[in-house]
Amino acid sequence: MTQDRFPLHEDAQVPEPARELSMSKFGMIPNLIRSMSTSPQLAEAYLTLNNLFEQTSLTVIERHVILLTISARHQCHYCVAAHSITADMSEVPAKITQALRAQEVLEDPRLESLRQFTLAVVEQRGWVSDAQVEDFLGAGFTDQQVLEVILGVGLKTLSNYTNHVTATTLDEPFAARRWEPSASG
Repeated sequence: MTQDRFPLHEDAQVPEPARELSMSKFGMIPNLIRSMSTSPQLAEAYLTLNNLFEQTSLTVIERHVILLTISARHQCHYCVAAHSITADMSEVPAKITQALRAQEVLEDPRLESLRQFTLAVVEQRGWVSDAQVEDFLGAGFTDQQVLEVILGVGLKTLSNYTNHVTATTLDEPFAARRWEPSASG
């Protein structure tokens, strides 16, 4: 893969809202945000959407299930590594993170229902069946959480697609959780 098709903007070139949000959230400006800053609106939209996603009714583990499921499905080397690190920091059990990175079934039936519903939304471009929604609700989720999954899909679409187009270089702090898609995808 060609690295950094788009510029990685220096700190001073990253628009103020994105710079401030990145520093408060990550303590650094990740290469994703540096790359997104070619379009200041994209960088700010992504960080704002990320903050909104964190305010949903979903637990921190559930949010990571969504983010890692989508990123692995989209084969985003950058986001799988970054979300693996943030999952570790959020004390998501390693068994869950590893299964998500490998795109394997989760042992917890409720979390597996969330993973399956998230995949259905992504793969079917939102055209999930009534039965799929009912199965998700039957696992203990709510109508609100159906829509919060869609919010997560929107968030990851922005970052995953940006990384695909810009070929963002993985930041050193994320290197310990480097990830490459399997040949089977």
